[in-house]
Formats: sequence, C-alpha cells, structure tokens
Amino acid sequence: MFFGPIVDEDTQDWVLENFEWAIATGLMTKDTRLVSPTAENFPVSKGEPAFVARGLVDAIAGHLGIESGIEVRALDVIPAEYRIDYNATGDTAGTWQSDGNGAVISFDPSLAQRPMSFLSTLVHEMMHQRLHMTEMDFPGGLQAEELATDLHAITSGFGEVQMMGAEQAGWQGYMRQETRAFALSVFLDLTGEIAEHVPSRSAKLLRKTKKLLRNHEDILNVMRLQLGHLERV
Repeated sequence: MFFGPIVDEDTQDWVLENFEWAIATGLMTKDTRLVSPTAENFPVSKGEPAFVARGLVDAIAGHLGIESGIEVRALDVIPAEYRIDYNATGDTAGTWQSDGNGAVISFDPSLAQRPMSFLSTLVHEMMHQRLHMTEMDFPGGLQAEELATDLHAITSGFGEVQMMGAEQAGWQGYMRQETRAFALSVFLDLTGEIAEHVPSRSAKLLRKTKKLLRNHEDILNVMRLQLGHLERV
C-alpha cells in the first residue's frame, strides 16, 4: 500500500509561497528570530486572566514590532465548570475585531488554565492585527485568512508557541499539526535556529517534516539569500 508524504505537496507549496510572501512584505526579515515560550520573552506576572492577557498581548506586540494599544477583554461565556451541563463547549477561544480606528481582542478566560493554549490563541489574534497592516494580500486571499494567520504566526517566529499550544489543546486549530511542523521546519532551516521547547510528539513531527525540505532546496536557497543568509550547496 502506498503512503504519501506526511504533508501533501500542495500544502508544502502553499507554505513555501507564504514564506516568500512574508519575506517580500517584510513580515519576515533577517532579524526575525524564534520567540520561545520563556519568561524572558513573556515576562508576565500571575493574576486574573484579563491582567495576564494584557501583559501577553503587549509582549507579543513587542516581538512583532507593532503598537500594543489594542483593547483586550474576556468573552462573556459560561464558566468552564458548567459548560458540559449546558452543552456549551466554548468553541471560540479568541477573536480579533477592528472598525478601522481601533482593534479589540477577546478571549475565553478559561484558557488561562492552559497557559500555552492561552498564549498561542493571543498570538493568533495579534497576527490578525499584523496581517491587516500589510499592503499586499497573502496567498489565498481573505478566504484563507484563518489558515494564513496560523501560518504567519510561524513565519514571524512563534512556531514553538503554536505547536505547543495546539498540542496542549488536543491538536486543535486551523492547521493540522503536521503542517505546523513543516512550516516550523522551513523557519528553522532559513534562520539556522533550533527549537528546544517543542514536546516529544511535536518534535517527532519536526524530524519527519525536515526530510521534506530536501525537495525544496532551490527555493529555500533563494529565500536564504533574500534574508541575507548563506546559500547552501
């Protein structure tokens, strides 16, 4: 029986096309680095979910190089302990909304019980803000916005956060974990960095998807040169 690659070729091409777009628009530059989920990168004290979310959003904005003056508020949802009884699972982890003058990020306060999912959700919502600041539409246009937002969290350096958050949430999100792993493999290949905080299951996916990069050396070399890194021979 024939088994295809862990990430199909069309998806690989879509990921690489988005990396090219990220470089062309300045979303990813030679200075883009892996933002590991450490206290140094996210120096936020413990407290109520709204307080923690405010601090995390400010830290994320700093890493993205954008203003952090975005309103942050908790969603009005049924408390987590009552959701099974009311058949309300709280599927909306977070939202980003803008009226052209200001933006609001809303989040499910129960996420604070799962720190990595909380952080990755806020990264995703902040990436909506960052993507709407670009002058060029990302590949696939607005119909692919949620997928592109997940992906560009990775092109912007938050790949470890995204993979860890999805794993903690039970592999949820807009992208498959295998696609996240391939995208992070591309990022690490282009930057020369090492992902040291990825859990074992996700690390196994990284090792598998890294092998797929052999089929894309030409385009990866072009992107390395565009980023000011050395071409591989």
